[in-house]
Amino acid sequence: MASAVKRLASAYNVDVVHVADPGDLPLDVEVVITRRNEFPELDRGKVLYKEDFDSIEELVEKAVELTIVGSSYELVIIAVDPGKSMGAVYLLDGKIIKSRRYGFIEDLVDDVKRFMRAHKEAEKRYLLLGAASDLQMVKRILGEFEKCLKGEEGITIIISDESFTRKGLIPKVKGMSKDEYSALILTLKNFLKLR
Repeated sequence: MASAVKRLASAYNVDVVHVADPGDLPLDVEVVITRRNEFPELDRGKVLYKEDFDSIEELVEKAVELTIVGSSYELVIIAVDPGKSMGAVYLLDGKIIKSRRYGFIEDLVDDVKRFMRAHKEAEKRYLLLGAASDLQMVKRILGEFEKCLKGEEGITIIISDESFTRKGLIPKVKGMSKDEYSALILTLKNFLKLR
């Protein structure tokens, strides 16, 4: 488990400390990931147990969330830059939790559905979809989102003009694809309206 956590955490640019004894944990560790039977007496504020998650990826994502925004948040935004290759940025209270590039619509839809369901307690949940030049692709993606999010309460889907999303309003984050960057700019263009 430790090597998988380290590998996934590196994608989030998060430091991971692996210890065999909880007494060796540094005081500045913000989130502890463990199995229930490993350290049953562990007395730390934010402890996540592998058994509570369907995958290591979800476990690491939750640890990153707790580190960045804590355990409470009000606003969820997912911005999607559609096209042949799609990019998405996932935010909680305006802070980037992750960004990802997608080659398949199904992978994008699955991630969006999982993220929205994992954050259903948020006061406001928005899905921003850029209005790309390929309107057929936008319609197809919108249809997939409407189908997968059917029955989910409190999610607002917004189609937003994508003009100027490729312009350098802010420096591009190292390692972020142009599709992820466009999704981030789409978020920034709409952020004040959504708060």
